[in-house]
Formats: sequence, C-alpha cells, structure tokens
Amino acid sequence: MAYATPGTVSAGDVATAAAWNVLTNDVTFLALAGVAATGGTETTITDAGFTYKVHTFNSSSSLIVTTAGLVEVLVVAGGGGGSGANSSITSSGGSGGGGGGVLYRDRFSVTASTITVTVGPGGAGGVGLANGVVGTNSVFSTLTASGGGYGGAPNVGAGGPGGSGGGGGGGNVGGAGTMGQGSNGGPSLSDGGSSAGPGGGGFMSIGGMGGASSGSAGGSGGTGFASMINGTLASFGGGGGGAGGSGAFGGGSGPGAPGVGGAGGATSSNGSAGTTNRGGGGGGGGVGGGSKTGGAGGSGIVIVRYVTGPA
Repeated sequence: MAYATPGTVSAGDVATAAAWNVLTNDVTFLALAGVAATGGTETTITDAGFTYKVHTFNSSSSLIVTTAGLVEVLVVAGGGGGSGANSSITSSGGSGGGGGGVLYRDRFSVTASTITVTVGPGGAGGVGLANGVVGTNSVFSTLTASGGGYGGAPNVGAGGPGGSGGGGGGGNVGGAGTMGQGSNGGPSLSDGGSSAGPGGGGFMSIGGMGGASSGSAGGSGGTGFASMINGTLASFGGGGGGAGGSGAFGGGSGPGAPGVGGAGGATSSNGSAGTTNRGGGGGGGGVGGGSKTGGAGGSGIVIVRYVTGPA
C-alpha cells in the first residue's frame, strides 16, 4: 500500500480511505492502485467523499478483473428453511431457519483473472413434522459463506448447524453457527406438546427461545449484518422467527433492518420465507389446521465494490 500526499490523490492512485497519520499529525489518504473489472449488475455510488463502482451478484456468474488491486466484498449464503408443524400430532410451533453465513472484507486482494461467483439459494421449508433444509453456500474467490442451518421440527431434533444455526425442535438445542459468520439458533424450552418454536440465529445474535407454555409467542430470529456496501442500508443473514405454541401468533424476524428473516407462522398458517438476496432464514410453520410448512430461506448475494476516484 502506498500513501498519497496528505489531503490529495496522486496521479494513478485512488483514495479509498482517510486515516490519522501520527507521524505528520494530520489526515493522510490511503492510496491504492485502481481496480478495473466487469460483471454482475454494475452501478456507481458515492460514499464518504469517494466514488465507487459496485458489482452486485444476485445469482451465480463471474467477475472479470482486468486490473488487479484491493476491493471491498460482502458474501452472504442462502438462509436455512424453517421447520414445519402438524397440529394433528403436536401443538408445538415450528422453528425458524438460521440466517446464511456472512463474510465481509474491507480490503480483499484480487488478481487480473476471471473469478467465479457462486450465489447460494435458500433451503426449502419443512412440511409437517419435518426439519427445514439447510441453505447453500455462497463463494467469491477464497471466501466461502456457509448456508444457514435448518429449523428443527417439533419433537424431532435439534436445529441444524450452518452460517447461523437453525432453531431447535421441541425440547432441543439450536444448531451451531459458524465462527465469524453467524450465531447459534435458539433452543426450545419444552417438548411437552404445546411449546413455541425458537428463532434461527443471525449474524449478530442468537435466535430467541421458544416459550414453554401453551399460547406463548415464538422466538424472534437473530439480528443480521447491517451494511451500506451498495449505497443503501440493508441487513443480511438474519434468522427466521419461530411459530407460537397452540393458539398464539408466531414470533417475527429479529430486530434490525426489516425484511430479512421470515416470520414464524400465525395460527393455522405457514411460515414466511426469508427475503430474496438477503440470506434470511425461513419462519417456522404455525400450529393449527393440520400439516403446515416452514418458510423457505432467502437466497444469498455477493457484492463487490472499489473506489474509482474522489466524488
């Protein structure tokens, strides 16, 4: 990394950030060689006094880099599916799926090459007393974000591991999250036949616990990762909410930016799906009306950006 003259940008350099220089006692711009690339949906934004080129990948493709350098990158995997529920067998609500794993790097080196970009889909929701399905990994170069864990079905088993873990079925623990990518799913407090489903884990926090008593609300999904990498504040990798116990409404997705994890199903309702291209976990299936389906996890996303000059 080279340093430009304090407060200026040298010819051929691109200022990507400003830092306090303890040697000169003033602000110094960190100057990097400009990256050039094509691929995905390309946009231009301004942020903190700089102009960025942004490449957004909502589906699998390639980034063609013609000039090497350092980029900022966000990789989000597909969210896990919420579990189903079946009131003909148990009055316990379904569990939320875990948010897709999130990897963020503010300075990631790319060479002049074609980089394969894989965007993982979300996992399907479970039907009846069945677990959801784990989300699919997303990949950019050497960065692999793990798919969100599945929600465990009531009285069936623990939540699945993943980027963030899925909520545990009645009386079981939540799935384990992947270190640096997400959090554990919430546990269910009871297997007594009328407990609420827990929420799936999110990047910032574990999923909420499902209540043990009849009529208790489902656990909320764990909070996702907030980012403005594409110029708009959004949350990624939030957990799905658990469904309430007999007679209760399900818990919604976790706090933070709206529209990430799917809400747990209300009475006699299916769980809601996680938001597309946010990696949210699916909500657990609701109690009542026989067999209900958990919400599908939201698909992942890959976003790459780099500075092209001052604003």
